[in-house]
Amino acid sequence: MICPPLDEERIKKLKKMRDKDIDFSDMPALTQEQLARFVPAKLLNRSLYRPVKVPVKINYDADVLEWFRSFGKGYQTRINSALRELAFERRRYQAADA
Repeated sequence: MICPPLDEERIKKLKKMRDKDIDFSDMPALTQEQLARFVPAKLLNRSLYRPVKVPVKINYDADVLEWFRSFGKGYQTRINSALRELAFERRRYQAADA
C-alpha cells in the first residue's frame, strides 16, 4: 500500500491519531537478534535528534578535562558524545543479556 503525500491536512490528521488506531498488520514483529542490532537514527544522523540539554555542575579529573580541551572548541559536546556512546553501548549489552 502506498501512502498519500504528507500535505498539511494529512499531517494534522496523523497527529490526532491515537497509537491504538495505527494498523501494524503489514509490519512483522522484530526478532530479539534484530532488536540487539538496532541503532537509533539519532546516533546514525545527529541532524535527526535534538535532545533537551540540562545544565549541571560536574567535576572531572583534570587530566581527562585537559585531554578533551586539547582538541579545541567544542570540548563539552565531545564529552557529551563520549558519554552518550558509552550509555548506548551499555544499554546494548544489557539488552543482549536479557
